[in-house]
Amino acid sequence: MKTLDRAKIYRTALRVGAVSYSGGMLGEALLGWKLDPQVTLLSELAARDREHRRLFQVLDLGAGSLFITAGMTQRSGGSKWLGSWLELFGAATIGDALSPLDYPISHDHLRPGHAQKDWTPSVSHTMHYVTTTVAGVAAAGICLEHWRILRTCAGPAVGLLLLSETLTVLFPKLLPGVVQRVQTLAFSALCLDLAALDGAKPQT
Repeated sequence: MKTLDRAKIYRTALRVGAVSYSGGMLGEALLGWKLDPQVTLLSELAARDREHRRLFQVLDLGAGSLFITAGMTQRSGGSKWLGSWLELFGAATIGDALSPLDYPISHDHLRPGHAQKDWTPSVSHTMHYVTTTVAGVAAAGICLEHWRILRTCAGPAVGLLLLSETLTVLFPKLLPGVVQRVQTLAFSALCLDLAALDGAKPQT
């Protein structure tokens, strides 16, 4: 593959992937905010009991595939670490889409068998926590690479937002849905920034 072609594929895949990754927010707005976005996490929109879950699954599947494509082209022509993190993030995002939650976890009254104390989550519900954790680690790695390559505060700032998102999930009064949406937009912007680099030029 020619160097120019590889760089073009990298840029396009990363840009479209970043937009697709944030597309769920536009989707929920167009659908009329079926769940309170202040507390609802984006992955909850694709829970098994949601009417429009396929839309959010398709967006994640598309974004994940594009991040993997960007990672493969970047790793063969630029920063191998960045390429590896992008591939891992893409794979974890696909894993998120293929292992939906059983119900929106921010709304316990929607849990199957809500009145029963001995409810057992499905394998898919449990696996979602694993894939989400892996995606978070990979996203932090991408933030680190952004800082290493460009030496700007954007990478560490988005990394702090990732940490803040984790903390807000433990304390719903801190509006985890709002924090996650801000973090998602910031992460997408960071990916667009990386896409502006020459994907065919090795990074040191």
